Amino acid sequence: MHIKRRAGKNLRLYGSTLMAGSFLILSACASAPPPPTSALDSARMAIANAERANAGRFAAVEIGESRDKFALANTAVGAKQMELGARLADEARVSADLAYAKTESAKAVAINKEMALGAEALTEEMRRAGAQQ
Repeated sequence: MHIKRRAGKNLRLYGSTLMAGSFLILSACASAPPPPTSALDSARMAIANAERANAGRFAAVEIGESRDKFALANTAVGAKQMELGARLADEARVSADLAYAKTESAKAVAINKEMALGAEALTEEMRRAGAQQ
C-alpha cells in the first residue's frame, strides 16, 4: 500500500511537470506579432511629405525627431520588438505631421507678410499719384 501511494504521488508530479513543460513549449511556439508594416509605411510617407514641404528649414527640430524615431522603430522591428516598433513608428508619423503643419504655417505667415508689404507699397503709390494731380 505504501508503494501505491508513492507511485501515485510520482505520477502526479510527472503529470504536473509534463503539463508545465508542454505549456512552456506551446507558449514559446506562439507566433510573434507581425511587423508593423503599415505604421512604418505611414511614418515614411509622412517624413517624405514634410521633407518635400521643406520642413528642414521651418521645423528642423520636429523633422529631426521624426527621423530619429523612425530609425529607432526600424531598429526595434529588426530586434523583433514589434509593439515597440509600431509605437515608435506612430510617434515618428505624428512628429512628421507636426513638422509639415509647422512648415505650412510658416510659409503662410511669410506669404501674408509679403502680401501686406505689397498692399502697403500699392497704397503708397496711389497716394503719390493722387498728390501729383
